[in-house]
Amino acid sequence: MAELEEVGERASAQSARVQNLVYTLPHTTESIAEFLAPVLSRVDPVAGGTQVLVVTRDGETALTISETILRLSGPAGIEVVPITTAARAGRIFKTRPVLAVAGTASELAALVRASILKTDSVRSIAFAWIDDILEEGAATVGALESLLGELGEAGRVIVARKTNPKVEDFLERYARRARRVGAPETEAPQVPPDYEMPLIRHVTVARSARASALRKLLDDLDPPSAVIVARDEASAAEATQTLRTLGYHQDDKTINVTRGELGNTTTHTVIFYQPPVTPAELQRIAVVKPVQVVALAAPGEVPWLRELASGRLTPLNLHGPERRARDRDEAVREELRAVLAQGVPPREVISLEPLLREFDATELAAAALRLLERERAQRRAAEANPAPPAKPREPFGERGRDERPRGDRPREDRPRGDRPRDDRPRGDRPRGDRPDRGKFSDRGGPPRGRSDGPRRGGSDRPGRGAPPRRDRDRS
Repeated sequence: MAELEEVGERASAQSARVQNLVYTLPHTTESIAEFLAPVLSRVDPVAGGTQVLVVTRDGETALTISETILRLSGPAGIEVVPITTAARAGRIFKTRPVLAVAGTASELAALVRASILKTDSVRSIAFAWIDDILEEGAATVGALESLLGELGEAGRVIVARKTNPKVEDFLERYARRARRVGAPETEAPQVPPDYEMPLIRHVTVARSARASALRKLLDDLDPPSAVIVARDEASAAEATQTLRTLGYHQDDKTINVTRGELGNTTTHTVIFYQPPVTPAELQRIAVVKPVQVVALAAPGEVPWLRELASGRLTPLNLHGPERRARDRDEAVREELRAVLAQGVPPREVISLEPLLREFDATELAAAALRLLERERAQRRAAEANPAPPAKPREPFGERGRDERPRGDRPREDRPRGDRPRDDRPRGDRPRGDRPDRGKFSDRGGPPRGRSDGPRRGGSDRPGRGAPPRRDRDRS
């Protein structure tokens, strides 16, 4: 809490005379405290309502801002609620007052449209790295403009890694004549003349999965010595706990965690637990002359890391589906090398020779390889799902009474519907002693109680037009 108040007082002295501010800061937790502390220091809990909005590129950045402010201010300080989804945040707004929120422009605009987030009480709106937000596309920019249209009187704090034409155009429209605060200059150490910085490789991970990525990275690289560079205390503690889990002790000099100085000892591998954000951080590792440099970077941090490394950046794929696929391809190539080394039988060559007039030899080999992979896939599927064995058929003598076929049952055991019947058509069967019924001989006689002649009263319906019962009795 004291750390956040100290940062807030120092920054408030710079921004007390202006309403809009533009910061040029790297994407670090220290930068979050620097631009957000003075904004939160002006929040009045007694007034109520949501007074601070922080617009971020994605939900991960909103969670990072919330965690940073909670760690610096403590439970008694101003809480920044991360808006990862508007539906979940809407229930929080209904249960308690929310003084500050952080989220993407789309989610914040959805809360405003639903009348859950009231814009009348908003005093300040901060844009956490506007250059990243503007790169998200037309939908995000449209939601951002809609949100700014509802917040005409709110003060604006805009943070960017660096200014570009898109950022300058945004500043001209929404923060004209804003005061600009640059990042403090840091002295970058000189690279030794006999050393050339290696190609930087990066592992793309989620911000919440750096610990597991570090464990997998150490298993894959297995460096003889390594230094893990962490930017803040929380990250250093997380990386140290990962090393303890892997069996490294605190007095182990081969692999350790540092927050700043790397010392003068030569190190085989340097691992950035978070990617460097300034040229000074990147050049500082040249003192230990590493053989390889690896950075754990979130997807949104890769473009800035590539620019910082002047394009000398390449991805590093850990053991997983892609690596297993490459291993399978290499195994197939080894099989082909073995067959070619032994010599190809002439029969196969003669059968494929006519196709060489129509297709290239590489295409022909690729088609044969596809057929081979298809055959192997079918074989693996058959081995994984074997057909159930056929059940042996029991002899008739050992079957139960009801399991025998109908034709093999005795007559007294057969149901009525199973008894044999005459296959001749009904018209060809002998009539026997049945009397001849005239015109009703083929379909039987007339229904009972019904005469074949016309009925009295002219009605054809049964029972209509007949005389009452008493008249019939008299006749």
